[in-house]
Amino acid sequence: MKKVRVGVLGCGAVANFTYLRGISEIERAELVAACDVVEERAREAAAQYDVPEVYTDLDEMLASDVELLVNLTPIQVHFETNLRALRAGKHVYSEKTFAGTVEQASVLIDEARVRGLRLGAAAATMLNPAVRKTAELLRDGAIGKVNFVVAHQSHFGPANFEGWPTDPTWFYKPGAGPLVDLGVYGLHTLTGLLGPAKAVCAMSGISVPRRPVRGGPLKGREIEVEVDDNTLIMLDFGEATYAFLDSTYCVHAARGPRMQIFGSEGTIAVNEHGAEHPLSVFRRDDRIGPAGWTGIDLPDAKPWSLSAGVEHLVDCILDPDVEVITSGQHARHVIEIMEKCVLAARERRTVSLETVF
Repeated sequence: MKKVRVGVLGCGAVANFTYLRGISEIERAELVAACDVVEERAREAAAQYDVPEVYTDLDEMLASDVELLVNLTPIQVHFETNLRALRAGKHVYSEKTFAGTVEQASVLIDEARVRGLRLGAAAATMLNPAVRKTAELLRDGAIGKVNFVVAHQSHFGPANFEGWPTDPTWFYKPGAGPLVDLGVYGLHTLTGLLGPAKAVCAMSGISVPRRPVRGGPLKGREIEVEVDDNTLIMLDFGEATYAFLDSTYCVHAARGPRMQIFGSEGTIAVNEHGAEHPLSVFRRDDRIGPAGWTGIDLPDAKPWSLSAGVEHLVDCILDPDVEVITSGQHARHVIEIMEKCVLAARERRTVSLETVF
């Protein structure tokens, strides 16, 4: 069986929390290289997952026979490293965001197209079985026309995690922050379900200007927050369909669904904390299913993790007819939303969106 040779760039917290294990379990992939500027991290990853090649220099890894680069570096260097990989003839799957601006995203999309390479961009939320089932329910008209959505994508920030193993400072610097760290997941989900948004407005600012570090090598220190840590977003999808998303480092704990979709004929509640079912649907009448609330199970669904995006791109590389769901075009639209919600907040106005996918 043909397998795609995968190299991982960046062996820090995100790699160790989910990606390395997930990639090592992909049947049609072979994890052959680990690269990190901190050699010890790369060697530890290689030892744990039986990876034969270790690098501390990206260009050296790109000169090898790696076919797919999985980019798990800090957000601020994604564009540069993704571009280097594409120019070296490698397929790329990048953690979010795969570029810093719409213009950079277009450069990567064009580079991949010209070279005939596959480009995948997190967040891979549209591969989540619960989200895919939600999309199916919406297509089937289970709750009628979508009127509005309320979604939540917040926690209290990496500095608050006692088990965070590395320096979390970069999350609080320009180019990062909760909007691109967390809000990107909700924005991918909302636009994946409802299509491209037409306009955005937002409120945004720094609510907690100094953050104590509760774990890892900087435990006990304080971080000065240099980027907005509290962003509230409103999206207009046309035809009076709206969505609200919180994207903050200001939530210690929360209860209730991660997302609720309110339609003309009912409601869908998604990923409710502690709920018996991953989805619950309320229908006003029984034309499609039982009236009232119904829990929906996903008995045959494979557990979802961040590495699902890598597995999907591997399938796309091996089968040219498979469409990339985690496409650069979708990710570019989300980047435009994030760019313009910052502008909207600063100028206190609604801003139109131009990109589609």
